[in-house]
Amino acid sequence: MKFVIAAVALIGIFNSPVYAQSVEQRLSDALSDMDNLTADFKQTVLDDDKQIVQQSSGSLAIQRPGKFAWIYKTPYEQQIIADGEELWIYDVELDQVTVKPMDAGLASAPIMILMQQTGIASEFDIKEVGQRKFLFWVELVPRSQDIDYTNVFIGLEDGAVKAMELRDKFGQSTQIVFENLRLNVVHDPATFRFVPPEGVDVFGVGG
Repeated sequence: MKFVIAAVALIGIFNSPVYAQSVEQRLSDALSDMDNLTADFKQTVLDDDKQIVQQSSGSLAIQRPGKFAWIYKTPYEQQIIADGEELWIYDVELDQVTVKPMDAGLASAPIMILMQQTGIASEFDIKEVGQRKFLFWVELVPRSQDIDYTNVFIGLEDGAVKAMELRDKFGQSTQIVFENLRLNVVHDPATFRFVPPEGVDVFGVGG
């Protein structure tokens, strides 16, 4: 898999103003509004020296519960589609599709943070980071030791998720900024339905 579904925007030194609303409530309110959305994204992967390793861009669609389409368009195309039961990963360049049950394929993926409607505080310690460049930042520290990433940062603006950052134990970070965010979208059902193109190799077992 060329890309790991991840998240974020640059994190620097933050100032932390005091908000009447708790950080957990601010995050929960923002996530609760993400039942049906579309957005464009720009993703940047940095190594432990903060040098750019990879840049990509694409689009995202979410329909709760359990469906999303994360489409990389540049520098090459890859489709990651969850239909509520199965996770499909289609590498266009390699003519290869991988399919697996959603609970196996997404258990530790950061996209599942965006898919959650409730209960995020049971899986993460939630901390206020503060304000920077118009975004209010929240840090999530996974409580499980079986997850590959050590920290997730979420940037909020006007009650919406606008950026995320995933940091792993090797010092690498994946940063994603969301643009053209639209909420309460009525999706075409085909958005979350994947049919392998004729002639591609399909690996794995679905649900």
